[in-house]
Amino acid sequence: MKKLNSIKFFCIKVFFFTLLSCSDYKSQNIIIKDAHLYLPLNGLNMTSGYMNINNETKEAIEILGIDCSPLRAEIHETTMNSEGIMKMTKINSFKLSPESSNIFAPGGKHFMLWGMDNFQEKQLKCSLIVAGAEPIEFIFSVQDRG
Repeated sequence: MKKLNSIKFFCIKVFFFTLLSCSDYKSQNIIIKDAHLYLPLNGLNMTSGYMNINNETKEAIEILGIDCSPLRAEIHETTMNSEGIMKMTKINSFKLSPESSNIFAPGGKHFMLWGMDNFQEKQLKCSLIVAGAEPIEFIFSVQDRG
């Protein structure tokens, strides 16, 4: 009976180990640094957020969006056309190349957030929506303009 219980325990352990290792990425291999945003200017309810994100895995990861519920949030990119005119557009998804880093900064990729009028918190919990994997949770530091 003891031997049968040991075999059952071993099989259950193997099953859970296999289940946990089937993920497309491990969140500890996606590193988000310096995630911050500024409170909106007076009279506005929107602002932008920035961060550095590192994909330390050996595979590309596709980011499908951002969730900062209950606020509305989108990924945007500022580009310049051949006439030198800057334009901001929504990005529906983007890929993080293997073993690479991406900087979300003014004048490039960034996050737009709406509904921040009267926002009082010093942190905002969000998550990046990942194709075929669990969301990557992170916290924006909310900073006063000054």
